[in-house]
Order: sequence, then C-alpha cells, then structure tokens
Amino acid sequence: MAVPTKSWCKHAFSFYPKCDTLMNNISESFNATILAARDKPILTMCEWIRKYLMNRLSTSASKLENWPHKVMPIPRRRLDNEVFNSGHWLPTWSIAETFQVTHSYNTHEFIVDIAKRSCSCNFWELVGIPCRHAVAALSYRKQNPDEFVDACYTREKFALCYGFSVSPINGQDMWPEVEMEPPLPPAYKNGPGRPKKIRIRESGEDGARKRRSGVAYKCTKCDNFGHNAMTCKATTQDPNALKRKRKPKKGHVPTATNMPTANDMPTASDMPAPTATDMTVPTNVPVPTDPQPPTDMPVPTIMSQTGSSVAASITKQSRKRVEKKPIIKRRQSERIKLSWFKRPITGEGISSDKPITLPENEDIPTSK
Repeated sequence: MAVPTKSWCKHAFSFYPKCDTLMNNISESFNATILAARDKPILTMCEWIRKYLMNRLSTSASKLENWPHKVMPIPRRRLDNEVFNSGHWLPTWSIAETFQVTHSYNTHEFIVDIAKRSCSCNFWELVGIPCRHAVAALSYRKQNPDEFVDACYTREKFALCYGFSVSPINGQDMWPEVEMEPPLPPAYKNGPGRPKKIRIRESGEDGARKRRSGVAYKCTKCDNFGHNAMTCKATTQDPNALKRKRKPKKGHVPTATNMPTANDMPTASDMPAPTATDMTVPTNVPVPTDPQPPTDMPVPTIMSQTGSSVAASITKQSRKRVEKKPIIKRRQSERIKLSWFKRPITGEGISSDKPITLPENEDIPTSK
C-alpha cells in the first residue's frame, strides 16, 4: 500500500486475495471470446457480443432442462474421476468426522475432516469438490459425495446464472432517430509494426516462445556471453561482434559478388621468393633423353571463367532444379487407354499395300 494509487494497478484494489486471480481469468476469457470482433467498429462489436450472449444463454437454458443430476456436467466429470481414483485409499476413523486416509501401496497419508470439508491435500478447499481422500472417508460413512460438492456447481446456482435472456431487437435501419450530436471516433495513432490480435504469452504458458536449451547466446554489441544487445551496458560497438557465421537463407544462390575474383587470387608479389637451396638441382636424378611429349597425347586446355559466368551457370542449374514438369495423376482406366493407343499396329490393314483379305467361302456380314 506504500505505492501511490494514482497509477492504475491491481494491488490498489481492496478485494479479497482470490479476486486478483479471478479478475485476471475473467479478462483473459473475455478477450479470447471477442477475438473475432474486437477490431471492428464499436456498434458492430457490441452487436456481435449481444448476439453471442443471446445464443449462449438460450443454449445453457436448454442444457439445464436436459440434465437430470444435481451437479452440473463438468464438475460431475471431475468428481467421477476422484471417485475412480479413491479405490487405493484406506480410511481410518479417528474421532467424530475426522479420518486418516492411507495409500495401500505407499506411505502417503492425509487428514480428512468431513465437518469442516477440508483435507490436508488442500484440493477440497481450493476446488470445492471432494478429493479422492475425502471420497474414501465418505464411503466409510456411506454418504453420497454429491451432497458435499460446493453449491456453485449445483443446478440451482446454474439456473440463477443463466435464467435470464437477452431480448432481440430490430436492424439498425429501424432504430429510432435521436436528436443528439453524433459521437466522434476516438483519437487513434497507428503504432509501428503489424497490429497484434493475440496477446503475448508468458514464459510458462503453452504457445510461448522458448529459447533453445544448451545454446549460449552472445551479445551483438560487446561480443560477450550472458546478455543481449538490449541489456548491454557497453558504450561502444565491438566490430568482432558483428562477424558471425549465419546460416544462408533457403533458396539463396551465390551471385557474382560472393564469388572470388581475380583481385582475390594471390599474385607473384604475394608468393615467397625462392632461395638458393630451392634452386639447386640434385645430381643423382636421371635426366630424360627425350623431353618432348608424344604427339598422340591430347594437349590439355585451360578453361577460364570469370565470377559472373560461374554465377550464371549456378543460376541455370538452380532453375533447372526448380522448373520441374508437373506430375499429372490419371485414373487407372485412362492409363490403360493411353497404353493401348501407344501399342504399334501390325498385320493386315495397316496400309493400302496390306489390305484385309477374306476367304472365298466366307460371306461378308451385312447389317439388318
């Protein structure tokens, strides 16, 4: 409370401890629901919310009519799960409505007080549904666990929450006209970058961006580990920090600027000068009598290509790889027909030189 309350902050509200988490959950659920309509104009967004509430209330009322149990479906499913898992817990009656519940396979033990509706595992107090230890104690006393579920999960509270309806209204063209000054749109300034519709996830939530484990990140300003350029306290830029090996982008083709040129090749002045020991010729090496090469051997030719020609050949190869013929999938009957037409025609009747001949004793069939 020592922090001044002029700046809006949650700690300044005098609510009970659970209200902070409750308000945060309500706001997140509300923003997730109106995600499709919150970027629309004010009237369009309000109409979308009104129709959504109208449909939700009517659907909840129909669910209430078709549900016969005392506890509603979602808490009932959770209670059934606790009843299923209570088979391995053995209750020991202490006094009045107090029990000590022990697991049958390990040494886990909990204290259950049915009168106070509490368990040392704190599940019953936090959720409002009897835990598996409490269900084991209730089964010892032959009591129904449905009677010990919190009242907020019952049919009566559900009917009070969804027992009203939203009235339908006519379209905007049938609204009555009011003699008032039309409201002006609020002052809005476009921020840098693309506007975000989904809120930024925290580090522990599902869908949040996670840093790769086992990778040490280095600062691009001072070239040291342990921090990044945003939190770096160095005042000067280290030139070595920007010299990093990065992976090439997909589909990247080296150009003539990336290829070595004639200026990058070593020259005669860069080569070391030969010494006297390098110029001496050993005496025990036999000297060939015919130093001339044979005439039937091909003379090797030196192909010289500049950086631009190499880059052009690489781009042509990449285009050949990319430009593939589309694969046409035909049905089996079409493939059979195509293969039948590709067969070579042989025998009589293929040309005027080889006409079809009939035997003399066979008549030609005539159409009736």
